[in-house]
Amino acid sequence: MPPSTSKQKPKSRIVYAAPALEKGLDILEMLAAEPHGLSLQEIARRLNRSPSELFRMLDVLVRRGFLARPADASYALTLRLFELAQRHPPVERLLNAAIPHMHALAQTTGQSNHLSVHHDARLVVLARAEPPEPMSALVRQGAHFAFQDDRVSARTIAAFARDERYALYLDELLGPRVNSAAHRRQLKARLNAINKRGYDEGPSDTLGGVVDICFPIFDHFGVAAALNIVYLKQRDARVSIPAARRALAEIAGAISKSLGWLPQR
Repeated sequence: MPPSTSKQKPKSRIVYAAPALEKGLDILEMLAAEPHGLSLQEIARRLNRSPSELFRMLDVLVRRGFLARPADASYALTLRLFELAQRHPPVERLLNAAIPHMHALAQTTGQSNHLSVHHDARLVVLARAEPPEPMSALVRQGAHFAFQDDRVSARTIAAFARDERYALYLDELLGPRVNSAAHRRQLKARLNAINKRGYDEGPSDTLGGVVDICFPIFDHFGVAAALNIVYLKQRDARVSIPAARRALAEIAGAISKSLGWLPQR
């Protein structure tokens, strides 16, 4: 478990202005929520700006491939942002290493599994693998949840984090709820137990009849993700929970080694 760190006063944050960048981001964020394109006038009205103020910005976004402008003169998002997200080296590397192993795990166990990461105080599901069985418990790819202590993947990522990351994750797990000294001690003790055991496991906090089994994924910087089997208890389950746990431990180790992790000896 990472050593406790003393609380330091937060440094004052300097806020810099970049009006042109702000306008471009406002346009992209607004159009991301639109199933159809919008005209220049509609965009200006929604952003409370003048059309002349936005015209050059829209033209640049079209030329750079972030927006398309079909014959009806409306502006719509292209897949450029999605392509950039997929090409982001840490994400691409993690997915390339994990996905083949995840599919093999689903085939072996007959249970679904999914890969989650911490991002901006959220738990984000980057990928999932479905088994061939007619019934399984699935978590949607792209789903995101609050990074809180009722999520097995969040607890697992926090339990293996170090130093400043550990302190940050601990605060996020506690969340805006009652954050008493006793609650903090209980959570730290739970994370310590997960760290010593090497994984987290227990009945799902959200689905009845489901057991979550979760192992950390490491790279050479530390914990990078969590891989979770959503074990659905059913009559025709192919493997037992202990067998699924062993298979998950092996797969998590294989993914971590492919990411450059060297187990401590």
